[in-house]
Amino acid sequence: MKRFPVLLSAIFMALTGCMSEKDASDVVLLVSQSDGTAAEGETVRFGIETWTIHDRLVSLDISSYDRKTGITELDSRPLDTERYTGEYIYRAPAIESEQEVLELIFSVTDNLGNTQKVSAFVTVVKEDGMLEESATSVLMYSPDSGKPDGFSISTLQSLYVIAAQDTEVDIYVPQNPDSDVLGKIWRSKSGLRFAKMTGVDYSTISASGLTALYANASKNDMVTDISTGDVILIGTDASAEGIILVTGVFDEAGTAEDRYMFNIKMLH
Repeated sequence: MKRFPVLLSAIFMALTGCMSEKDASDVVLLVSQSDGTAAEGETVRFGIETWTIHDRLVSLDISSYDRKTGITELDSRPLDTERYTGEYIYRAPAIESEQEVLELIFSVTDNLGNTQKVSAFVTVVKEDGMLEESATSVLMYSPDSGKPDGFSISTLQSLYVIAAQDTEVDIYVPQNPDSDVLGKIWRSKSGLRFAKMTGVDYSTISASGLTALYANASKNDMVTDISTGDVILIGTDASAEGIILVTGVFDEAGTAEDRYMFNIKMLH
């Protein structure tokens, strides 16, 4: 799972009109978030820092919201201090769909009744297998470059098409009539099929999600008009094998550095 810090500040929310200037000046609430995405059963750590300009804070309440169950109370902490620093560990629940976005609401109140709230969001994905990266930053060059111009899904390695057995060449870049231009086509010598998709979240796709998408996709023996950001499903006529995210298409001057770069996730 990719980790990234998220900082949510009640000061920012006040500036954008989510709360009154009076509340913002009286009570400050900062929430840091270790993850924006978690699989079922995984945990997300929230760091909490809050203070008031008055005598003391009196309570910290944490709840969650989703469209199906509404508001759920998660934690309530009595406070008796001007400043509080702590943390809350949230465990992602089981969900019915492939992924759901849940809102966590942090609320702190001081002794004069001033309240500050911050919302954080966690995308929960089904545990059944949000696919992990099998290989990243793979390079596959133009056949005119003199560098590896094919790829094997069994070894997850680039290869020279001319030196390989056809059954090893799952993906390759065909010769382009204009050798100075990188052809925007991939083919296969092993019978691999391609399905370029739109609206697919490569980062969170699960095994079951990929299988279902591929089963209903239009499969072809080539993929065309390849550009950065494309998501390409790969497999046989019968079943999915994996999914590719094109992270770069480089058509440099000459032919030596004309190449594709991509990440790939495999089902097995």
